[in-house]
Amino acid sequence: MLALFVALIVVPAIELAVMVQVASMIGVLPTVALVLASCVAGAWLVKVEGLGVLRRMQAQVADGQVPADEVVDGVMILGGGLLMVLPGFITSGLGLLLLVPPVRALLRPVVVARAARRAERGRARFAAHVGPTVFGGGSSPSPGSSFTGPVYDADAHLTRPPSSPPDRGGPRPELGS
Repeated sequence: MLALFVALIVVPAIELAVMVQVASMIGVLPTVALVLASCVAGAWLVKVEGLGVLRRMQAQVADGQVPADEVVDGVMILGGGLLMVLPGFITSGLGLLLLVPPVRALLRPVVVARAARRAERGRARFAAHVGPTVFGGGSSPSPGSSFTGPVYDADAHLTRPPSSPPDRGGPRPELGS
């Protein structure tokens, strides 16, 4: 709840105060132009950095490796892009930092450690099935585990068995009738 309050009230108030200060120094139109330029630059940087990460991911998958670092980089690029598109100087500055590869390399261990802690506490569960191997932290629940949420198999195919008739879209009988 505190994070929501900060995100919706505190950050916009600080951004507004900074924009008023900048506008008083350089004028309103240059301030608006700077904010718009940071949004455009952010979108362009997200495209460039995101495509680079995507190419590295594809190369690693083609080599039979799990692209863990690239997935984390992709999440940070997405967050940086979101921050850059939001109007304001502080959020744009933080977003720009997330789009710089050396900064992402410094933050990657922190993000991975936080995700691992969340997985251990049961707040996040993920699994990647690659052939007969399962990669993941806190992945599939073991017998007797406390995980009670639904499990979805991404490899399952929603196909109708050959013996069942096609759905004609007519009325369906109610249960218990």
